[in-house]
Amino acid sequence: MSVQQSLIVGGVVLAVAVVLGTIVARLVPAGFWRRNAEDLGIILGCASAPLALLARFTHHRSWPYAAVIAIAYGGFYLIRMRQLRNANRDGVRRLLGLHKDASYGEVLQQVERIEPRPVTTTGQLVLVVAAVATLALGVIIDQFTAALAGVALGVAEGTVRAAYRRSLTAKVRRIGH
Repeated sequence: MSVQQSLIVGGVVLAVAVVLGTIVARLVPAGFWRRNAEDLGIILGCASAPLALLARFTHHRSWPYAAVIAIAYGGFYLIRMRQLRNANRDGVRRLLGLHKDASYGEVLQQVERIEPRPVTTTGQLVLVVAAVATLALGVIIDQFTAALAGVALGVAEGTVRAAYRRSLTAKVRRIGH
C-alpha cells in the first residue's frame, strides 16, 4: 500500500467518524443507540491518524492492527474520562446519550444498565480458558504475536471499560438530581 493510499484510508475513516459522531448520533433515538454512535465516532476518529500512518505496514503483519486498536481505544477513554471529570448534570446525560431534559429516573435507569457487575469465579475461569485457548491457537497457526496482542487488548478493554463505567456511575450518584 502506498503512502497516498494510506492517507486516503485514514481520511475515509475520519470522514465516517465525523458523520457517525455528529449526524447519525442526532438522528438515532436517545439512549443506547445515540451513545454507541457517538462512542464509535470518537473511536474511529482516534483511529484515523494511526491508521493513515500504519496502513502501509500491514502487509502480513499483525502489530499495526493491534497498535491502531490500542491507540483508538486509549484515545477514546482519555477523551471520555476528561469529559466525565468536567461533567455536570447535563454533561452526564450527554455521556449517557440522553436528552438534556431527561429525568433523574431515566439517568439512573441507563446507569443501572451499563454498570459493570463483578466477575464471578466461573466467569474468571471462562476468561482464563478463553485466553489460554487463544494463545494455543496462535501457537498452532504460527501467529502467537497476534494472539498475544489480541489477549492483551481484550484484557485492557475489559478492565478499562469497567473502570470508566464505574466512574460514570459514581459521578451520576454523586451529582444527584
